[in-house]
Amino acid sequence: MEIINDVLSNHKSIKRSIKKYGHFAEHNFLHYMHCETPEDKNVFLDFGNDKKVLMQHTEHLGKWTLFPCGILAPEEERLSILLKAANHVLKKKNSKKLTVEVSEDLRKGILQKLRKPNGLRACSYYYILYWPMYKMESWDPKLKGNKMKKLRNISNRFYKKNKVRVKDSRDVPKEKLYKVVKRWLKKRNMADSVEEDYYFNLINSGFKGLESAKTIYVNGNPATITAGWKIPQSKDYYSAIGIVDYSVSGLGEIANIDDLNRLKRAKYEYADFGGSDRILLRFKRKFKPEKIYKTYTFSIVKKK
Repeated sequence: MEIINDVLSNHKSIKRSIKKYGHFAEHNFLHYMHCETPEDKNVFLDFGNDKKVLMQHTEHLGKWTLFPCGILAPEEERLSILLKAANHVLKKKNSKKLTVEVSEDLRKGILQKLRKPNGLRACSYYYILYWPMYKMESWDPKLKGNKMKKLRNISNRFYKKNKVRVKDSRDVPKEKLYKVVKRWLKKRNMADSVEEDYYFNLINSGFKGLESAKTIYVNGNPATITAGWKIPQSKDYYSAIGIVDYSVSGLGEIANIDDLNRLKRAKYEYADFGGSDRILLRFKRKFKPEKIYKTYTFSIVKKK
């Protein structure tokens, strides 16, 4: 195993690993690069044969963070590789903690393994994220039936009251997209923090690395940015970016309906609308997900 700090020079190797072993919604190389900050530097552990663990290292805090579910390896090896990585950064590198976001099953495996004496322990989880998945075969663009009545009414009112058109976000002036992001940031729940630079970096890059990026214009003004990519090893789509400026009532519902209609036409199997807390999940439930999975965020530390 080797720790590699120069991620950019190894981009071909990482992309190859993602193509071969990627399995989670956020497994996208340029998404990984956009998540890097001046403090949290991207770094990966190379286990050979294209097996890697994607991480970030905050050196002055002695902290390592697993990129979400970022163990690029065969499923049956992910647990053992993650524990090897944890042993290395916590014991050999003498770091304070390794924070991970993993699936429910992988968390159970970690807890079971760490019951045995090995000098590490898993802390209580900080939070759970809920990831709704929408089956495209079941999605009805016409919003028929009682279950969709509220959404149908919202959609009908919205299109009656407003002039609406959809453009590729790459064709929208960047300055206007910056303003959409800034309006969105101002109206978000202050407790729900986001890394602002990520979104500006994405716009600056021209949404490089994303398969699609759409902006809804309402009454002549850009008001949304929705974007994402195909999840590796699947026929599913990850709706990674969902930004609305809250300028018009019903805009959030319309943005999601438009996305689901487009993804159905593109013949994806499922649409993954991303990790949410329980409050945001209530909104996403309006669109009737087929299933919801969970990820857990917690830290692994050395036993005292």
